[in-house]
Amino acid sequence: MGSTTDVLIIGGGGAGMCAALEAQEQGASCIILEADKKLGGATALCSGVYYAAGTSIQRAAGIPDDTPDAMFDYIVTLNRAAVRPDIVRVLCDKSAEGLDFLIGLGADFPVDHLVGGGRHRVARGHSCTGKGGNIAETLARAIHRTTVDVRLGDRVDSLIVDDGRVAGARVGENEYRAGAVVITTGGFGNNKEMLKRLYPSVAQHGEKTWAVHEPAPFILGDGISLGEAVGARIVGHDTGLPLPTAGFKHNVEGVLPPWIMLVNQEGRRFMAETSPFSVSGYLINEQTGAHAFAIFDEKTLSDISNDLDYLDPLKQRMSVPSWHEESIREEVAKGVVKRAQTIAELANAAAIDPLALEETVSRYNEDFQRGIDTWFFKNSGHHAIRIPPFYAVEVRACMIGLTAAGLEIDKQCRVLDLHGRPIAGLYAAGEVLGCIMGNRYSAGGVSIANAIVFGRLAGQRAAAEALQCQTTVAAL
Repeated sequence: MGSTTDVLIIGGGGAGMCAALEAQEQGASCIILEADKKLGGATALCSGVYYAAGTSIQRAAGIPDDTPDAMFDYIVTLNRAAVRPDIVRVLCDKSAEGLDFLIGLGADFPVDHLVGGGRHRVARGHSCTGKGGNIAETLARAIHRTTVDVRLGDRVDSLIVDDGRVAGARVGENEYRAGAVVITTGGFGNNKEMLKRLYPSVAQHGEKTWAVHEPAPFILGDGISLGEAVGARIVGHDTGLPLPTAGFKHNVEGVLPPWIMLVNQEGRRFMAETSPFSVSGYLINEQTGAHAFAIFDEKTLSDISNDLDYLDPLKQRMSVPSWHEESIREEVAKGVVKRAQTIAELANAAAIDPLALEETVSRYNEDFQRGIDTWFFKNSGHHAIRIPPFYAVEVRACMIGLTAAGLEIDKQCRVLDLHGRPIAGLYAAGEVLGCIMGNRYSAGGVSIANAIVFGRLAGQRAAAEALQCQTTVAAL
């Protein structure tokens, strides 16, 4: 059996749906092949934030001076220029246009839902109304209003190459022929072997490693494997978003509770405990043993820990029970959380330098009395560590927010081979790319902007190539 279309899209997440909508807008016929039983992919699991500069929402909120130039400078600086500046430039320049595209489809981004993100607290995080998956739902509704042919439960086995040109894909015994192919299969967070190869700094945590994509079972790196099989270059080795977690359960925590004091194995603090999730995981993985310890006392546990508002900084009603009192006491009973009557005993139980931890706690308590964190300028949640028993929770950055190794593209979203040459007929967008994020995740919503901006662009370019091929063939 076989089918023919102008543009074949492999992957029905945010980038894939955007590619289909744009390709059809250009007059091209489209088929989406999605391995799962529903559209949405990782976009359906997102927090609902879109990162952009120079938007109408910002202007309405009284933030008129933010520009794509400022966004570009921030991302490049944060990554110490270890990014593809031409690709980042496209992301920044088209981010506002992508937001307008979503708004035009029916997504709602209230002015009072703007949030800051990353190390630079400019309010570029546009938070949508409703659950995080509302962006994916908006795109899916738009797809269903079109004639795009959606094939669910179709996992691609291989690409078809004719005379050096990608001309379709195979699903079992079925062949799908196309004038151009767009890969939008997402990342590889659920693929343990690929994590070892392409994201070792997180894979090092072994069985503790897991991805927030667990509910999307086909986030397996299929697009990377398909691309490699036809000569695509893989870039972005060992990049992504490592998130800190106590590891009690697979809860998407994202940020650490502000009321802890975080130390490394040497008993020293190394960051503000209120650091954003785009910073904290990297710093934890750089410590001895790639772990850290959250220290607090009985008063903090009983009086403070049940306030979970800090888990929902983006106003998405996503608070998840994790670091609250009941959960911690359960882990104490299991021996996972260490408890002791003195700081020295606690340090020995957790294998932390006891003299250093005592000194760190003493200075932390002195700062509490002063009302200022003189070390790391922690801006909230400073609580003394005085009332025994004392507690230590091991923290690892072993939760994967996204993977950032993958295919390399040019500014037209054409997939590049090992020599930097475009592979004819092959495009890609979204988390399957390895040339977008750099070695630091910039801020909440960048991955969704990536999916929308490059998904749309890939659809436009693929449609143009496919329709041009039709014209050329007809003229022969």
